[in-house]
Amino acid sequence: MSHNYTESADDESTTEPGGADYYVLGGGVLGVAVARRLREREHTAVVVDDTVSTADVPVVDAAPTDTDALRDAGLSAASTAIVATCSDERNLLVAQLIRARFDGLRVVVLANADGRVGVFADAGHEPVCVTSAISDAVAEHV
Repeated sequence: MSHNYTESADDESTTEPGGADYYVLGGGVLGVAVARRLREREHTAVVVDDTVSTADVPVVDAAPTDTDALRDAGLSAASTAIVATCSDERNLLVAQLIRARFDGLRVVVLANADGRVGVFADAGHEPVCVTSAISDAVAEHV
């Protein structure tokens, strides 16, 4: 099965599927923002999401749970997967699925609620609490 891959028009890093350092799985606007920030820091990053379209970040048009699309896009143990959907339950399921299908893969999972950070860590993933990150950023800004 072929999956759509869109390259940004102004992309000079020539990121191709199979060559990315980071694969941001889902997340819509947040996932795209994470990929943009990584690219600003000179990493290669691709978003895997079937609901996103953007001109400045490469996107694989597929569900984050589509392991065939992830393989076709080049996800491997040499990459880091960042699971960034808007649901903690889905994030945990996606993280467990890709960890089971891709040996040795580093998996960073966004936790939307503080109380879920321990669950993600206990499952062997690297959690980042979105609520804490945003509240820290707001407090530093004001």
